[in-house]
Amino acid sequence: MSLSGVNSDIDDAPGAARPEPEPPSGAGRRWSIPAPPRLSLPVTGMLIYAGIRLVSVAIVAIVLGQGQYRLRGWSLVRWMRSSDGGHYRAIAEHGYTYPAGQLAHASVFSWFPGYPAVIDSIAWLPGVTIVAAGLIVTAVAGMAAAWGLTTLGLKLTGDPRISLLMVAIWAVAPSSTVLSMLYAEALFCALAVWALVALVSRRWLTAGLLTLAAGTVRSTAVALILTIFAAAMIAVVQAVRARQPFAAWWRPLAGLLLAPLGLLGYLGYVAVATHRLDGWFWVEKHTMHMVFDWGASTLRVAKGTLLGTPAVADVLVIGALVAAVLLMLWSLTERIPVYLHVYTIVVVILTLTTSANWISSKPRFLLPAVLLALPVARLLAPLRTSVLVPLIGVLAVATTWFGLYLTVIARWTP
Repeated sequence: MSLSGVNSDIDDAPGAARPEPEPPSGAGRRWSIPAPPRLSLPVTGMLIYAGIRLVSVAIVAIVLGQGQYRLRGWSLVRWMRSSDGGHYRAIAEHGYTYPAGQLAHASVFSWFPGYPAVIDSIAWLPGVTIVAAGLIVTAVAGMAAAWGLTTLGLKLTGDPRISLLMVAIWAVAPSSTVLSMLYAEALFCALAVWALVALVSRRWLTAGLLTLAAGTVRSTAVALILTIFAAAMIAVVQAVRARQPFAAWWRPLAGLLLAPLGLLGYLGYVAVATHRLDGWFWVEKHTMHMVFDWGASTLRVAKGTLLGTPAVADVLVIGALVAAVLLMLWSLTERIPVYLHVYTIVVVILTLTTSANWISSKPRFLLPAVLLALPVARLLAPLRTSVLVPLIGVLAVATTWFGLYLTVIARWTP
């Protein structure tokens, strides 16, 4: 027995492993590059989204200098702030102004205040213009939406690969180019996705507050409001059947009461400003020619596209709408909470049943229907990454051209 208490006979036994002496400092030492830290799933989702957006903007910059696009004289900045961007910039700078008493020129009320309000909140910083502030808001909101969609996908499927694919598919959807422009879609999608995450997590007050905020950004918040109504009713009925005390289910009701306040607040503001109870609806109908027509005009355009000699833009847009309807039906096969199906269905129906005067904008109106990406993501998940990356790249090129063609060549509003 040695003084250290370790049996020295063991160390001297035949075949026993002996520790090798450490080499002198600096001699024979092997150096290796440390493994990079493993990124969290939400960060990976945001990086995928950001990469697709950068690729899309790079494609736009290249295409604008070629052929017919070059002849139109569009710069990258002009493209980013075009169409609805002009209205949002005017509201951020001057508020809701129109000739007094001339309601026929009050189309400014068609654009909701949430997005320009956020733009104005950072445009005061030194060196930050209204356009720069708008693009910053769009970029940050898009990243937040990607984070939320990754989180939602993981909660619904438990599969990180499907969750990341949902982000990629949403980022290359038709008219996804507006996620790189001065448009409110990125902000609305961020609020909507996180409201859905809150609902799935049963954080009713958070869902209600996020929906309230979404109601100041786009009228599509109606879909979120109906979704919270469906989820809250299911929760309340279950609580009543289980004879739970009121303290256990007041939150669903509170969330339901909060949800419509943003949308109703803006409609009320327009009613006061226009001196008409139906002010916003009057503006939509008489200045923007947007009404609820049960989809008659959309069907008429689709029929003309299928049976007539349509322009390329008509074919692209109607193709995107048909794909959305098929994806909506396919998404109903997913085993997810029924209120999430309500959300998807309402977004798609609202898009299809409003008048087709702005038919080119309908693919953009479908961007909040993020769960349309779920069945496609599940289908693609088994593919190798070496196949998925080029596939997503091809889709990014195709949908970027889609949005650019509608704006620059067809001169339609995306």
